Amino acid sequence: MTFQADNVAAAVFDIGGVFTYPSPEPVLNRLGELGLDTPSDRQIFRRAHHVGVRALLDHATGGAAVDETSGDYWSVYDRAYLSTADVPESAADEVRVAMRVTWDWAHDDNIASFHRLAASGLPVAIVSNNDGTAPEQMDRHGVCQVGDGPLPSVAAIVDSTLLGVAKPDPAIFAPALKALALPPERVLYVGDTVQADVHGATAAGMQVVQLDPFDDHADYSHSRVETVADVLAALQR
Repeated sequence: MTFQADNVAAAVFDIGGVFTYPSPEPVLNRLGELGLDTPSDRQIFRRAHHVGVRALLDHATGGAAVDETSGDYWSVYDRAYLSTADVPESAADEVRVAMRVTWDWAHDDNIASFHRLAASGLPVAIVSNNDGTAPEQMDRHGVCQVGDGPLPSVAAIVDSTLLGVAKPDPAIFAPALKALALPPERVLYVGDTVQADVHGATAAGMQVVQLDPFDDHADYSHSRVETVADVLAALQR
């Protein structure tokens, strides 16, 4: 399943794993408090996020219920994340307490590429499983706003908590599609997970591409790219 760039009339973006990542600072601080070594390269924490995403997919594929409000569900992500960041298993429970989770680490390159895409004239919107603060996050991280202002203007910022519907339920995409005034097959969704983003957008009838910067999902047939810059390049061909 590959997206058809020449049939894309608008693009809708996820937030977490696209524009923001879990801040590594709580983990680094807790490791320091425990007298443990801390990674010298902060980029290992971006890698850790995507390993956690794949671990959640494998967990769900094994028959586990997908409940993003469940601590047990996120413990799968946490342990894969911490293992990738070389946190000793003996300290994992201590450090997990510190993780809960600040998605405040901006991916500046992806944000800059989004700005270029929005400046190209392609209509854009945001749809995120979030905590009710998605519009504020997009403003604080310099990504976008709805309406006039200093940032790129988007048709909608849809937050699952505010709407009361979460991915992979395809109903979460309806407000963005209505605001864009386009049929779903003309809209591309860009996200970082299979079970919420790829499955949800596909169920809504949209095209979809997964940001998979470390090629963790090569065993799947849907479209995957490394960065938002790759999305931009594909749409400008």
